[in-house]
Amino acid sequence: MTGLLDLLKPATWYVAVIAAVVLGLHLNWQDGYEQGYAKAQGEGETSIAKLRLKHSQEQQNIAEATAKDAATALENLRTEQDRGDQLATQLADSRARLRKTTDQLNGEITRVTTLYRRTLESPPEPRPAGVFTVGFVRVWNNANGINTSMPAQQTQQAPSGATTAPNGARAADSLDSGVTQSLVLANQIRNGELHSTCRVQLNRLIDWTLNGSN
Repeated sequence: MTGLLDLLKPATWYVAVIAAVVLGLHLNWQDGYEQGYAKAQGEGETSIAKLRLKHSQEQQNIAEATAKDAATALENLRTEQDRGDQLATQLADSRARLRKTTDQLNGEITRVTTLYRRTLESPPEPRPAGVFTVGFVRVWNNANGINTSMPAQQTQQAPSGATTAPNGARAADSLDSGVTQSLVLANQIRNGELHSTCRVQLNRLIDWTLNGSN
């Protein structure tokens, strides 16, 4: 029995040594694992913090750029609005000036179409009747872009075989249109105002286009 115990003592000692070594290795591995985990966790948190900071900076840069673009667009819009208001005011002033001229000229129609003098020394007398034919009115209107339809005329076969109207082509052009000098003058004054207004509008549009392209 004593011999068996003597044999077991070295074995027990070896087992104890092995257990201690294993325990030491386990503790070292555990410490290394914990240290590695802590290091990896710290590096990961640092990387995440850097990414969050970078993302935050990018978002701030985007917000600042957007705000700057919006401010620039608003400033440009206000500039265009001011320029548009200025052109509109200039156009309104031009129209008012043209209308004033029209009113002034209309006020002179009666005076310049009712009486006349044969010479500067002669007294004024009623103006002789002036006839404006249908053809005159037609040509006048066509020259101003107004298509005036003429009354249909009955045609007849001429000896030569050509188709003509009674008393010659466009015989109705020779008839009295009933238009007086005052009506012709009033029409011309009105046309002058319209043409001048169109010219002013076109000039303003050209100014707007040229200034906008610069």
